[in-house]
Parts: sequence; structure tokens; C-alpha cells
Amino acid sequence: MARRALLIGSETGGLSGPGHDTAAMATTLARWGFTPVVCEGENASRAGILDAYERLISQSRPDDAAVVYYSGHGAYAKDPSLAEGMPGPGVVQFIIPTDFEESCEDDFRGIANVELSVLLDRLTARTPNAAVVLDCCHSGAMSRDPETGAVPKVWPRAVPGHLARAHLDSLHRGGADLRGLHPGGNQNAVRIVACAMNQRAYEAPNADGVSMGYLTDALTRALDTLDPEVGRWSWATVVDRVRMLVLDRCGVQRPEVEGPGERELFGTEPVEQVASLPASRQRQWVRIAGARLLGYGAGDEFAIHHHDVPLGAVVVEWTDGHAAFGRLRGPDPELELPVGARAQLVATSVPTLPVSLGAGLESLAQDVLADPVLRLASAGETAPVRVVADSEGVALHDAVGPLSRSKPAAHDLLGDLRRVARARAVLRLSEDPGMALPARVRVELARVVDGVAHPLPACGAVLHPGQAVCVAVRNEGEQYLYVSLLDIGVSSQVTLLNPAHPSGVPIAPGKQYVFGGDDVTGALPGMELSWPSSVPPVGPRRESIVVLISEERADAVLLQQGGVRAGRPLNRLEQQLWRLGAQSSREITPMLTRSVRFAVRTVDFDVVPTPAPYSEKAVFEVDDRPDSATPPGEVGEPTRVVLRMPTLVLHHNRSFRSQDFRLDTLVVTTGADGEIRHHNHTARFTGTVDGTRLVIGGDPVFEGDVRERLDVAVWVSSARGEGADLSAVTGESTARVVDATEALLAAGADRVIGLYRAGFRADERFGAARLGAESTVRTADFTFDLTVEEVPARGPSVLR
Repeated sequence: MARRALLIGSETGGLSGPGHDTAAMATTLARWGFTPVVCEGENASRAGILDAYERLISQSRPDDAAVVYYSGHGAYAKDPSLAEGMPGPGVVQFIIPTDFEESCEDDFRGIANVELSVLLDRLTARTPNAAVVLDCCHSGAMSRDPETGAVPKVWPRAVPGHLARAHLDSLHRGGADLRGLHPGGNQNAVRIVACAMNQRAYEAPNADGVSMGYLTDALTRALDTLDPEVGRWSWATVVDRVRMLVLDRCGVQRPEVEGPGERELFGTEPVEQVASLPASRQRQWVRIAGARLLGYGAGDEFAIHHHDVPLGAVVVEWTDGHAAFGRLRGPDPELELPVGARAQLVATSVPTLPVSLGAGLESLAQDVLADPVLRLASAGETAPVRVVADSEGVALHDAVGPLSRSKPAAHDLLGDLRRVARARAVLRLSEDPGMALPARVRVELARVVDGVAHPLPACGAVLHPGQAVCVAVRNEGEQYLYVSLLDIGVSSQVTLLNPAHPSGVPIAPGKQYVFGGDDVTGALPGMELSWPSSVPPVGPRRESIVVLISEERADAVLLQQGGVRAGRPLNRLEQQLWRLGAQSSREITPMLTRSVRFAVRTVDFDVVPTPAPYSEKAVFEVDDRPDSATPPGEVGEPTRVVLRMPTLVLHHNRSFRSQDFRLDTLVVTTGADGEIRHHNHTARFTGTVDGTRLVIGGDPVFEGDVRERLDVAVWVSSARGEGADLSAVTGESTARVVDATEALLAAGADRVIGLYRAGFRADERFGAARLGAESTVRTADFTFDLTVEEVPARGPSVLR
């Protein structure tokens, strides 16, 4: 039986880790008997990847094991007329090979998800023993993680939807049969993904200072702790451990396993889920075999039993590479454990919050050391929060800025520190290794406007106080599920969003429940966002919603009751929530809990502390604006730029019933007085035919001073007489100017098409840096070149 691995590392778009990722995977998989083939550089082009995959398929035999691994950028393209959320109709997901930027309408260099599915289907037709690992993401959010500075593994620019659609059309024309693909995914392949659909995955320096993807670093470390010759471990159990490692470094990335996760590693036989672990005596210690491999450590608590007879409890004091050790507590601490004794996890230790103290605040150190969920940050450690003295007292700061308003004494901040610690712990809440609920659940975040849900990505959306959201949870499985939502606000306050159903909302198989809806009237008011007065409004902050999904009712109110215990035995999920709520004491008596499978999902978004601005309604085929949650660079002296659009290629004149049309370009920036300024440029064409290269003119479309940002919008419309006079356009914001321009164009034409929308900031030299490397814009029926150049001032700006 041969073991082969195809390892793909595409180091593009600012990533520096894929080479380290593939090297680490090659070393790890070699321990498990795999022969790796590495595709990097030019070998990781579209053609190189497909060729290597074809070789893997042709070489595979029924008894072989195959692994396909990818590290690099993920991306998606969507048709604005079809797609609001992701995934959904009109959305194409794909990975980014090293030659992706050579893509054109007739030669798309990405590799679409359906292509990868077809290849995997063909591979599993040769051998059912296949595993796929994807260390990439699909989210369009571009901000780095504010706490760690990690780099998101998502392509940094918008990809026109028509390019991907044309590629899929060519696949169909080429005879690709997509009808045989299983709607629930390939049932013969285990698939490990870096994050949930449409969420972020990151790379950052690891403990050794090497830049790697969070998933790859955790997966290789987890696999390296296992002995290929000893024990049988399922993919689900290993990925549970990987998830814990990743969540410990980054609370917003949650790796998942899809497909037959109950299979043993690199095999096809199922492994029974780990509900308890073997326990035995080793002198004065109780040894819990396998506990360290599953990520358990000091402070975690186990109940020891034999054939359901309780024998005592163990709090882990130390670990080796495989097992955990602690002293037996109970009626007979010296009891010799019988053969077959088992250890069941009853409580995990609450992770402590590292705190940095500013100068002159040493008196707070003893309070921090005495608190069970706080600790002083060690030398060289970057603490997520720090206590800072200012002119008004002391305040709590994080990576964004002040997290609390100043208080008279440092001791007054202990409650804020405990609140932050609890919020971080809830974000890192994870399923017990081997006991994750394999729930087929779809969770969708949406913004509610006038009672209508508008889908949002599961992370990275930008929202404002006063706006409303809803969360739809659909049970796509075959058993009843109980769902609770915990909101972690910008102040780190944890709030149960379903107080009317404290034990979870029951959702029948095939049904959906919308949190934010009115159960009585059926209306959808949504859940309104607010900005707490206790948090200074210095900039956007992340808000998260943790979705708890359980196979039985679980009382989520335990989290908010400060550790008050219920008068009945708790199940495992309730025990974890109760533990997080009991922050007042290190000494909590362990108790035997009922095993219950549960799953955790997270959606997060950025809340901007200012009222929502007017939202632009115009839709463009190519939208290349930066993420509005990313703060702009520092604004300096004005820069004189020239924007040129020398030619326009008409590929298909199917949009208009006439050979005559006009091209309008709008440029918006901010004048010296801070007021919005805009400039319009119109070019008219007559008698056009398909394939014509049209000259727009030698003069610049725009020349002027730019300070904060340069916005560009381009339309084509059918020419009807003189058409609209855009000089009359007014508006107090860029969005209103854009919408007013489109409205005037629509009033004077039979049809208006938004071709291109972009926004360039000072840190991009207002487009000179980006467009200097790639100036060609491709839309469905048109192609044009757009350039921005910095020039010395020569006379007055057109915007002055």
C-alpha cells in the first residue's frame, strides 16, 4: 500500500508562509509513511497544480492513501445581481495559483471549488482513503487581526464575477460533468478546512518565529505528538485538538473537519469517539493516558470511575508528552485503581488573561495575581490588555485603544479585566476532543432593513449603532437540536440573546429559526446594535456572536449567574458554561457530568462607533473598494495625481439596442476645506461594432490634488440625444454623489450599466502604487486601461 501526498504552496498576494507550511507538512507526513510531491513557485501555477493532481489520480490504487494539501490565498467572485451573502447563488470560490494575475476573460487562472470537487471525486473513485487539507480562506474582509497582527489568507483585491462565470461556462462546454457531485460533499474524503465557510484564516510567526498558517502549524504539531505505530485516533479527535490550539492563538479562526471525520488517521476504518480515557496508578499519581495528546493540561479536572461507580476526582498538576498526572481526591486518596478505571473530563481550567501594568501601577500586581482568571504578562509577552495611567486616573487599553473610561483607582478596573477574561474564554470555547457534534447546521448573519434580511459575510462586515441584525440557524441534519446565542459586545460584555429560551431554542430537522424575529407576529425587527457609553468611541471594534448547538437542552444562563450551580446534574456543555461563570474562586469541587455532544459556531463583525453613513445603492460589475473597517493611513500634504483612461475595448454590444453609447467617469475627493469635490468626464461613441478599440482621448480624465481618498466610478449608458448634464450633481458624501450621478444618467438613457468602482487611499499613493502594476479593468462586455500617476503641481487643481 502506497502513501502519496500532493503539497501545494502558493506564495502570492503578500503571504510569506506557504513555503514553510509545505515544508512542515512534508516532514510530518514523512513520519506517517507518505512520499510528498511539493508544488511551489512556477510549479504551483494553474497548469502545474492540475498536472500534479492528475498524476496523483493516475498513480493511486484502491489500497493506497492520498493527501492533497494547499496553503495560499482563497478568493471568491460574485455576480452582484445574484449574490448578497456567501455562499449562495452567483458566488464562485477558488484558490489562487502563482500565475493567477495572468488571468483574462478567455484564460482564468484560478482553480474553482467545483474543479477541485471533480478532481477529488475522481481521486476517491481510485481510492476511498483520501484526505484534503485547505489552509486558506474565502472571506472578503481585508483587515489584519487587531490583537495578533496576523495576515489573512484571502486575496487582497476584488475579482470580477464575470471572469469566474465565463470560466465555469467553459468547463461545461468542455464536457465537465458536475451533476454527479454529492450535494453534501464527497463522502469518501476527509476534508480539513482552516475556518468555516466565508470566514478568515491567518498566517503569523509561530512559537519558533517561523511564519506559518495557524492551521498548518497546529496540525503538524498535533500529528507530531502521535506515534504512528501506537494507538488509533480519528480525524475528528485530532481536529478537535487542532481547533483548541488555533483558538488559543486566534479566537476568530475555527478549523473544521468535513466528511467522514470518524475515520482513523490516513485510513478508512471508524474509530469510536473518546468519551473517557484510561486511568491507572503510577505511585502517588493517577495517570490519565492520552490526555496531553488531546490538549488537556494543568487545572483540568477529571472524574475517576469504574463501571459507573465513582472513585474520586483528579485535578491535573503536570503532563508529559502523552499523559496527564494528578493526585486522587475523594474518600480514599490512596485507593489502588482497578483495571478498567476511566477518567471523564468534568471541567477545563479557565484560560487566564495576561495583563500588562503601566509605570507606577505596581500596586495592582497583587490583585492580579490573586485573581483566578488574571495573570501578569511575562517578559517579552504582548499582553492583549494593559492598564495605563492618564491625567484622569487609570484606564484599560487594548490593541485598538482605550477599552474603558478612566477610573480613579487601579483596583476599580478589576471588574473590567474579569469581563475581558470571560469574553476571551467564551470565544475560545470548544468541543471536547472526540465528542464534537457532527451537526449539519447553516448559520447566516444578515442586516435587517425594513423587516427584510440582507445577508452578510460571517466575519468582517461593518455595521453601525442603530442598525439591526438577525442570525438564521437552519438544522440540515436528522435530529432535533437546541441552539443558544451568546453575544460578546464591543465592551466584552457577554449576553444571552435567547433569554426566552434559556436552555436553547429547539429546531426540528429541516427547519430554521431566526434570532431577531418575532415569534408571535412573524415580523423581523432584528436585534439593534448599540455602542456602550463605557467604551470610548476611538475606532471600530469587533463584536462576536457565539452559536452553541447541542443535542440536548443546555442552560446557557449558567454563564451569566456568576457560577451559581443548578440543583441538578449538569451536562458537559452546561459544566463548561458554569465554569466560565464561576470566576471568584480557584477551588471548585469537580462533579461527574453527563456526556453530551455539542458544536460551536462563531460570526463576528466590526462595529463603528458613529451613526451609519448614507449607504451607496449603485451596483457595479467590478467593485475594487477597500474594506471600510480598515482605518485609513495618515493624511499628509495634498498629492497631485493624473487619472487617464486612454482606450476602451467593446467586446459585445449586447447591452444596448443602438450602436451609440456614452462612457461617464466620476472622480470624487476631498478639498482643502474638507468638503466633497467631484469631477465628471464624458466620452460619446457612435456606430460602434463588437471588437472595436475606442480612443477616449488624450486629455486626462482627471487631474487635481488628493488628500484623503480618491474615489472613481465608471458607467456606460445608451446615448439618447445629449443625455444627462452631470454638472448639476450635488451631494454631501461620496455615496450620495455616486447615486445622484447614476440617477441622472438613468433619467436620460434607456439603460445604464455600472462598470467599475474603486477607492484609493494615501497608503496606496491614491492608486499609483496599485494601478502601476495592473492597470487593465475587465468587465463583462468591456475592457479599459486605467492609470493613476503622481505629478508635480502645475497650476490650479480642478477641484479647488
